[in-house]
Amino acid sequence: MTGQVWGRRGFLALGAAGAIAATSQPANADTGSGVRFAVVTDTHSNVDDPTRHALLTRIFAAIDAADPDFVLNCGDITEYGSRGEIDAYLSTIPESLRPRVRHVPGNHEVRWDVNGAELYREKFGPAPFSFDLGGLHVVGLDPTTLLQEPGLFGPEDLAWLDRDLRRAGQRPSVLFLHYPLSAHYYYVNDQDAFLETIAPYPVRAIFAGHIHTEQVQRFNGLTQVAADATKDGPWYYAVERLATALKVELVTINADGTTTRRDVATIPLGRDDTDLKPVDIDLDQAAGSLAVSVRLARRAQAQTVQAQVYPQHVFGGSNNGTWVDLTASSSTWSGSVDVSALPPGAHRLQVRVADAAGTRYDRTEPFSLPRPTGGPSVRWTTRLAGKVQGALAAYGDLVVAASTAGTVKAFRPTESRARVEWDTKVGPVYRGAAFSADGRTVFVPSADHHLYALRARDGQRAWRFRTPDPVLSMPLATTVDGRELVIFTAGTTLYAVDARTGARAWSADLHGFFAGRVACDGERVYAGGGDGNAYAFDARTGAELWTASMTTRTTAYVRLIYGPWDDVLELLPNGTVLVSTVTSATALDRATGAVRWTVPSGALYPPSILLDDQRLLIVDEFSRFQLVSPTTGVATWRSEVGVRTLNAGPVIAGERAWIVATTGLLASLDLATGAVGHRLQLSPANTFSTPVVVDGLLVAADQAGVVRGIALPG
Repeated sequence: MTGQVWGRRGFLALGAAGAIAATSQPANADTGSGVRFAVVTDTHSNVDDPTRHALLTRIFAAIDAADPDFVLNCGDITEYGSRGEIDAYLSTIPESLRPRVRHVPGNHEVRWDVNGAELYREKFGPAPFSFDLGGLHVVGLDPTTLLQEPGLFGPEDLAWLDRDLRRAGQRPSVLFLHYPLSAHYYYVNDQDAFLETIAPYPVRAIFAGHIHTEQVQRFNGLTQVAADATKDGPWYYAVERLATALKVELVTINADGTTTRRDVATIPLGRDDTDLKPVDIDLDQAAGSLAVSVRLARRAQAQTVQAQVYPQHVFGGSNNGTWVDLTASSSTWSGSVDVSALPPGAHRLQVRVADAAGTRYDRTEPFSLPRPTGGPSVRWTTRLAGKVQGALAAYGDLVVAASTAGTVKAFRPTESRARVEWDTKVGPVYRGAAFSADGRTVFVPSADHHLYALRARDGQRAWRFRTPDPVLSMPLATTVDGRELVIFTAGTTLYAVDARTGARAWSADLHGFFAGRVACDGERVYAGGGDGNAYAFDARTGAELWTASMTTRTTAYVRLIYGPWDDVLELLPNGTVLVSTVTSATALDRATGAVRWTVPSGALYPPSILLDDQRLLIVDEFSRFQLVSPTTGVATWRSEVGVRTLNAGPVIAGERAWIVATTGLLASLDLATGAVGHRLQLSPANTFSTPVVVDGLLVAADQAGVVRGIALPG
């Protein structure tokens, strides 16, 4: 459809709901004055809340009556992305309007998505994407991360965006996504790289949602409108292109069907003339402080220039920061930022230039603090395309990492490098691989509906097992009656597969989505369920043996998110199995499912470690550690690292536990006392992958796809 400019009739002709094709047009296309579109966000379709669908029906009917050229939905379309929720949402949109509605996913579409984004793409199309209409270049962005809360664009998506905006030429661009950027928001981990990517291009507007409140921000030559949640009231946003600007209004639908309009923003489409962008930033670190010097263009009308250490500890949230005012001398602004409390390693500094009207320019500069003698040190790095989101796997000195781009790489780490043994491709991988008991086979779960068995010596495929659904759980290799099985989940089904041949041994209904890892003692298989329950199955036949409810919540959505849906279950030595949720870690009797003990701990995501018959190390998502008795749950000590930890669990080296927090912070704890010892900031990238230790070398991977070899002290 290259070279076409679509009006309302053209959009209608494209057919299926949400299926507006990406188009392009010459850079000298008409100004498009009079083009109109609507914006909604955070519709949160919920099959248990019919009043919400009645509200959405009312809103979309009013939008349809206004007859816009297109409609943008900025995400969180549903509560958790189920087919029933999506169908209910689509039923609220009049048939005549559906082809004009474009969507991007929100965190609620991907956080608990049993479909691995397949159902989303089926119903709404792929993202990112772009189209052109009336002289505007419109780009739908998707920095969401499957099975996680915060956002990340990543190098591949930013490269796509750079190419797309370059092709658009000087046509003003309107971007929409779920998470708002800049200001005090830190929902997208690489938003600094995003702002650098779009800086050369005429991006003039961003529409976003997520915060469920209206907010207008002007920064970096663009205007961002964070829209109020559509689920919270009878309103939507109407946008009209004028000759040189976009006029944004909030339209409220009154009880009698009439509408009331309120001005929200006027977004200039011309060149940004504020000249607030720093010409140069110099950093000089010494004695616990960072000297900052910011040089501006002489014509810049800056009222304030501020700096702060990028709040890396903020995980998918907002933070007002600890900004330091710099002092002006001609066109140079200077000051110092305290960095004495920071760990050694890689950090970022934010610089914010603002004028009297509150218009800003944000820029981020990297800096690093030196590593003290005797601490952990990064010896080498290597990179996989995509994100390394699942745990690393190791057998002997062979380490396997897999990425969301489908790259599986095996290497032998040394002090100086990662010696790659093989590198192969499968479908996208979101959870960790597992070795067979003899180390000859690596089992890799993939969202392409397969569990792969790869030969550990060369990466060649031994077999693959196809499932009707994406495989989004970590496999467990275990032995039942002398037969090695691989047990995993896909969709809402639990599978046991012969580890040697790939033949199905049995399957069972798990009654809900489970993205963690099961446990097996040779007699029973224990699993969490997306329906809020824990289950035991006969390890030989798959017959369901018992069910234990792990939450008192009632509706499907909240039983899912408050249940053990993403837990790595652990066998304990006293005939119990440890099952965790976002509120507790509970030891259940393996034979009956009865509760033996429970401790308050949001230990659902990071795996626990059984050190021996007397010590169980439990860590929650806020990096609060407890060393407890596996028989009683009574704690010997408690300790805190102080940052978030999701999915990346601790590993043991000698008498220390090492954790790579979600923020990229590497820290150690003394197993005898819980004292926090060494700390090293590895990178600014989020980490969800549990590391491994090989011959005193810790190997860790992050969401930027970077794998590091880190020499440990002692």
